[in-house]
Amino acid sequence: MKTLYLIHGDELITKIEAADAIREDARKAGYSERDHYVVDSQHFDWSKVTDASDNLSLFATLRIVEITINTAKPSADACAFFESSAKDPAPDTLYLFNVPKLDRSATESAWFAACSRSGDVIAAPLVEREQLPGWIGKRLKKYGFEATRDVVDFLCERCEGNLLAAKQEIEKLSLLLPKGELKVEDLVAAVADVARYDPNELSESFLRGDLARYSRVLEGLHAEGEQAPRLSWMISEDVHALAHIFLARRQGVPVAQALRNARVWGKRQKAMEHATSVIAPQRIAALLKRCATLDAQSKGQAAGDAWLTLGSMAAFAHGEL
Repeated sequence: MKTLYLIHGDELITKIEAADAIREDARKAGYSERDHYVVDSQHFDWSKVTDASDNLSLFATLRIVEITINTAKPSADACAFFESSAKDPAPDTLYLFNVPKLDRSATESAWFAACSRSGDVIAAPLVEREQLPGWIGKRLKKYGFEATRDVVDFLCERCEGNLLAAKQEIEKLSLLLPKGELKVEDLVAAVADVARYDPNELSESFLRGDLARYSRVLEGLHAEGEQAPRLSWMISEDVHALAHIFLARRQGVPVAQALRNARVWGKRQKAMEHATSVIAPQRIAALLKRCATLDAQSKGQAAGDAWLTLGSMAAFAHGEL
């Protein structure tokens, strides 16, 4: 085994499973003790860890020193500790560092390079929605199931945004159902609806014109207690951005530049670019008026149910109403 492991990223289940595998291998290799430190602030007292490490040589035992960083990013003191541990590890010690998603400056830093040279670095990026069918399909196969695309899609819909729950549901299926071919009807009663949605997914489905997904995400957000004013503001921002982009295009501005000028970035940029090709520019004026009504309804300043208006926004924007 290596004497240092660094796990970084946002996908909780990947991080949990990677850490569990490392601990299991370490136990088999004779590491019988474990110290775990959780860093919840930038002012963590690192002497607690260094003092414990200095005392390890007094005992004839192998020990895992595990450090979990819960702050937005490792502090300067944390980075210094990681680097020194990689360059000059304490005897009889296996270090397991579990940190959040690292930006480019972190992955190009001296401490990250030191960890990469001395140990193993394990990235745990989020499993995006388009990657979820593949992830679920592989997980089902691991447990001896054969799944059609309908089965995989059903599980994706029930567990989207909650990979840990997806893992638990598949483990439950392995206890309840015989191995082999799965059918959707076998899953209906066995699988809970544990999907979680991000408000940004409502925006994406609105722009792409995926009406079924828009309704499903909106329903999920409503059930989770999301507030109508925030969602109304997000959809209004999308419509105003579309208005700016259409105006810029009429003036001869290239699409890429128009998107940047409208401050549209990342995944939203692809969805917005798609929207410019499927939403008629002539609908923008009516959409803006509808957004104003929605905003007033969400704040209790106009008659009508904001959730009902929200529910119809995607269909209205894409000419289905």
